Amino acid sequence: MNDASPRPGERMTGSLGQTAAECLDMIRQLIDDRDEKGTAGIKGTVEYAFWFAPGTWEVCPNGADSAYGRHIKPSDAPCNEDSCKRLAARVAARKARRAQGNPTPAALSAQLARAGFERIAHGRLSAGFRVLKNEGGPATGVRVVWYGEGRRLPLDSEPGRLAEIAEFIRAGGKYAVRYNGGARAEVTARRPAGDPRR
Repeated sequence: MNDASPRPGERMTGSLGQTAAECLDMIRQLIDDRDEKGTAGIKGTVEYAFWFAPGTWEVCPNGADSAYGRHIKPSDAPCNEDSCKRLAARVAARKARRAQGNPTPAALSAQLARAGFERIAHGRLSAGFRVLKNEGGPATGVRVVWYGEGRRLPLDSEPGRLAEIAEFIRAGGKYAVRYNGGARAEVTARRPAGDPRR
């Protein structure tokens, strides 16, 4: 069993009305569960790190500066917290996009804003573009959509400056753009000349 004893002053209590035997049985089950999972199961807040043997855990750097988000992870291993798993998945998807030559939403959005195109203001219904991930994964690139003034959704009848944006991206020579009018353009890595999506 791991050194799972509560620290002095900490209380381990069960549910209201639970007998002492039921409470001890619950604690045994928790300890057995942690032993079965081993270091791969380490997660939780710093305050409950006493469940795990010293040296098997460390404070996760993703939550180290937050009073509310401080949590632990296995030493020298990826974090098991859901928020860190989601972050790791986003980072992996960005790397996969870059490896395939596709733009990331943040990079293309910044490039278009620097070129003078209006980016949609968060929380406002202003006209502007927005760069989004395509749902087919990193290989499918990104899409640029245009929102009309006062619109919550892009409308093909109001393409705004999307034709200019598509031409600007094409002129850069780095990405292929598929734009047939409307309020949406798809941007991917440049493909061979024979590819119909070029």
